[in-house]
Amino acid sequence: MEQEPPSPSDVTVADSLLGIVSSASIGGAQGNSVYEAVRRYCQASSAEVYDEDKFAKASADMDAKDGWDVLTKSDEIATRLRVDHLSDMPLSKLSGGERKRVALAAALVQSPDVLLLDEPTNHLDLAAIRWLSDLIGEQKKMTLLTVTHDRAFLDEVCNRIVELDNGSVYGYEGNYGAYLEGKEARLANEDAVMSSTKKKFQAELAWMRRQPSGRQSKSKARIEAFYKLQKMTKPRAVDPSLTLANDERRIGGNILKMKNVSLKFGDRVMLDDFSYDFNAGDTIGIVGANGVGKSTFLKVLTGAQEVDSGDISTGETVVFGSYDQMGMVLDDDQRVMDFVQQRVLARDGSTMAEAPSEVMKLLKQFQFPKERWNERILRLSGGERRRLQLLSVLTKRPNFLILDEPTNDVDLDTLSALETYLAEFNGVLVIVSHDRFFVDKVTQHLFVFEGDGVVKDYLGSLSDYAECLADEEKNNKN
Repeated sequence: MEQEPPSPSDVTVADSLLGIVSSASIGGAQGNSVYEAVRRYCQASSAEVYDEDKFAKASADMDAKDGWDVLTKSDEIATRLRVDHLSDMPLSKLSGGERKRVALAAALVQSPDVLLLDEPTNHLDLAAIRWLSDLIGEQKKMTLLTVTHDRAFLDEVCNRIVELDNGSVYGYEGNYGAYLEGKEARLANEDAVMSSTKKKFQAELAWMRRQPSGRQSKSKARIEAFYKLQKMTKPRAVDPSLTLANDERRIGGNILKMKNVSLKFGDRVMLDDFSYDFNAGDTIGIVGANGVGKSTFLKVLTGAQEVDSGDISTGETVVFGSYDQMGMVLDDDQRVMDFVQQRVLARDGSTMAEAPSEVMKLLKQFQFPKERWNERILRLSGGERRRLQLLSVLTKRPNFLILDEPTNDVDLDTLSALETYLAEFNGVLVIVSHDRFFVDKVTQHLFVFEGDGVVKDYLGSLSDYAECLADEEKNNKN
């Protein structure tokens, strides 16, 4: 499953679950495969005009190819990942979370021996992440290889971590917690070896410098060993750490008040008589299933979405900073330095004369090496684009910070820096995220969107809430 699953307009959800990539490329459902047999049966059974011969032939094909098991599994996985109601929808019409769940379902339907997942929890809600973790735990014979920055997910599903660091590969037995301990031990051991190697190098260096005229008689093997030793004494490459300066504006006593706010789109109720008075120092996590109105609520906060009824008053000193999970609309032809300069000049009090030094400071702070400063945005990686987005938001010096899935596609170093920044943030923080590790660390309580406009204020961590959901599910089954 790719990090950003493709979404061709000529492929429906039902087709995708059976391996149909596009009309021009059949993909996993080639020719008379079992997946193609299931697809023909589904088409015959749901046709507007019933064709008895076509249905009978499709049913016989299902019998011959054991298609019933595939159909049952496809229906079960689609139901568990809540995409069963989308079967006739083209992939291009789905939201990011829906596309992710469909791609995940399509991979699982194949009952793979090896499952490759690139950032699998991006856009997934708590229920879907928990189901995925449980499913992986049940697959004793399946090998999982995942790239993810969801530390709670790593702790739950992984029994081995492989780290890529400065061109080398290091393996650690155990989950994410064991990896952190193992890495610390590895670095300490490398430091000890380096100290011993440097002592030996000094002795060999003195030997090399003695009596240049006698150099020809020196051992060739020892000379070669000296140069190898010299390479080993080079200091370990250390990535510059990302540090985010906490420079938010002062926020007044009157921040944001919401009283009896209601909003709906057609029959879908987003908010129903919601009230809350935001205070300085509030750190709130927004959680709930996909599609219940979390992102809409963020738009209501900033005034980007009008409400049907109720009162919303925003204080004069409030400056919003919004980080959107869908990313920013960037000009791919623009150079990175020019983009940052625009943001600096748009900020209060900055002049063209001051801009160059401020731009360079920000680029260094957000880990953009000099060779990338004049690079066009088109050539940036997904993680670099996210850092550029974070730079754009924090450059405004907001005192009311809204983060919508900020951990998606972000590396662990950036996450650590963001967590440190938020721990010292004195304004109002509102976060939509399903990253339990991150939310637990930076929020004090939750707004739980339960659907139909119901929002509950939950005093506890996201991990506590996830456990409550799991307990409720067990009780319902019993």
